[in-house]
Amino acid sequence: MQLEKKYCASPWRGLHLNFEGQVQTCCAAHPAVLGKNHKGSIESVLQSDAIKEVRASIKQGILHEKYCNGCIKRENAGFASERDWHNNISPDFDCKTADIDEHKPALIDVRWNNTCNLACTYCTSYFSTKWASIVNKKVNKTINTDYQKIIDYIAKHQGSVREVALVGGEPLMMKENDKLLDILPDDVLVTVITNMTNDFDKMPVPKKLLARPRVGWSMSFDNIGDRFNYVRWGSSWEQLDKNVSTVSDRIHNSQQHGGIQAVYTIYNCTRLCELKQYAVDRNLNITWQHVWGDQLDPTQHNQTIRNLAIKEIQKFRNTFDVLDAEATWLNNTEEQLKLGNGNKSKEFLKFTDDVENLWHPDQKGQFAKLWPELVEVL
Repeated sequence: MQLEKKYCASPWRGLHLNFEGQVQTCCAAHPAVLGKNHKGSIESVLQSDAIKEVRASIKQGILHEKYCNGCIKRENAGFASERDWHNNISPDFDCKTADIDEHKPALIDVRWNNTCNLACTYCTSYFSTKWASIVNKKVNKTINTDYQKIIDYIAKHQGSVREVALVGGEPLMMKENDKLLDILPDDVLVTVITNMTNDFDKMPVPKKLLARPRVGWSMSFDNIGDRFNYVRWGSSWEQLDKNVSTVSDRIHNSQQHGGIQAVYTIYNCTRLCELKQYAVDRNLNITWQHVWGDQLDPTQHNQTIRNLAIKEIQKFRNTFDVLDAEATWLNNTEEQLKLGNGNKSKEFLKFTDDVENLWHPDQKGQFAKLWPELVEVL
């Protein structure tokens, strides 16, 4: 049987820079292939033998086994991958005829540092300075010393740039993004993944984003009310709700677009419908992602919990008009829940104990109060 050929624009049209100094062409790429903590020029990585090997493979319609492993895994499980993002941004690009030395960034993803105001239960000190302060790791990752080099590179390639993604940490807090927005032409789409919990009235980045003609908002939250406050520790549901209303009004009265980006975990597997109803009431769509393999993954829990999650998916279908992309995600997730054979209950109970006694003691007893249906069967 002939294998399906798969192509990706990322090695020719993507640029991903994270706060450890890694230069890649995609945020899902394996970091070891092009080298971690790179100190040379951006160009030296994008013209290296390693990336040329990746390009040569993809020119043949074969995703690179190591570099593209993240997308390969997601697609094999039936889910969308970062490959779709890159190809959608560069629909006119043809990998088969592209020069192996060519690189003109259409999508730029810059993650300046891990500054964040929250310590979400499923996050770590690597991605959040708030978490780092709680666990006394004193982790403050940043590429500030390379700021001008990066700005110069982006300015040099303005003609090919179609989208700039602001990711974090929490990108609305970063002064680097304040400066970056000043050099981006109005026709560049700016997409942002944000926890939406800072006071927009007191910060320059959200003000500049709301004023731009083309912005895509990925509003990252997965529960509502007190359950939101529990999972997204350090946040305020009232502040988020106010900000969501502000962005929703802007989206529906301009060329801006966006919606909720939710992570599917044990914290919402029995509460999908209440989040969906919140989205419907504000005329927003939800893009679903899946946490994989650990104690927060519903597919790794016992049959009773998986059955509760399946029941919620079925209720979701019966209650709402389901979009095509949403239907695909629901179908694939239900299939994974049916196949699941793990039992992470002990790990999750230990995790919850640590959350409520070591890290967020103000939440002690809250999980049992807020998720009684899970406590009963864990």
